[in-house]
Amino acid sequence: MRQTEAIDAIAGAAMADGLVEAALLKGSFGRGDEDAFSDVDLYLVASPAAREAVLARRRAYLAAFDEPVFLEEVSFGLPQLVAIFDDATHVDLYVALREEIGHEDPIRVWSDPSGLFEGFAWERAAVSDETLARLFSSALYGIVEADSAYRRDNYAWAAKILGDAAGSAAVLLRWSDDPTHAFLGLKKLNQIVSPERYRLLEGIYAHLSGPELPRAARLLTQALGAFLAEAGPSLRAQLDLRFWEWVRSGLGTTLFPAGR
Repeated sequence: MRQTEAIDAIAGAAMADGLVEAALLKGSFGRGDEDAFSDVDLYLVASPAAREAVLARRRAYLAAFDEPVFLEEVSFGLPQLVAIFDDATHVDLYVALREEIGHEDPIRVWSDPSGLFEGFAWERAAVSDETLARLFSSALYGIVEADSAYRRDNYAWAAKILGDAAGSAAVLLRWSDDPTHAFLGLKKLNQIVSPERYRLLEGIYAHLSGPELPRAARLLTQALGAFLAEAGPSLRAQLDLRFWEWVRSGLGTTLFPAGR
């Protein structure tokens, strides 16, 4: 794969510099479920003394593979350089201290000459019932908010709201098959859930336009119902079932009235 060429070139250049202690992969390459369309999450591990020098050399490391057509500095806890190359290869290049490599996700070691990550163990808790309950309520609330936008003929805003709510529903539907990584929601969902469930969510997005929006709301409600059917007593106790019944029974009358 082209991504493998990018990894070898970029990580190889970094390790050859003598400033980097280890090169690691996280994300889909770390989990081992990458495909030809995956982006690359490459972590360069540096000592405190070498960190600034490694940061300054990142563009040179990337250029060892190719000249990017897009570069952007972002930071979500760690300095990250987002690079897109001419063939659409996407590399997120991070620089981290050893202790900044979290243990919530697996890693794949590309190079670790000193054995810093021997015996590395990762553990991520399943999505909590509290989070599931919050997403359930958020999706229901989205249906109500989308109804208001729909009645104002603001179909674009209604579509945006229902699309976001469908994203919450994706986490809920993924939960029973993939509780640890349910937070990934729609990402590779077609490879995780049953074809029927995937088509249900796909149908929501397919109907996010004009007069089709009520259909999207009904499909979203069906998705929430499928999640609810698998919720055990302890989880159900945290779900706002009164709100659920009001939304479910009100579709076509109070919400997204028929014949509008």
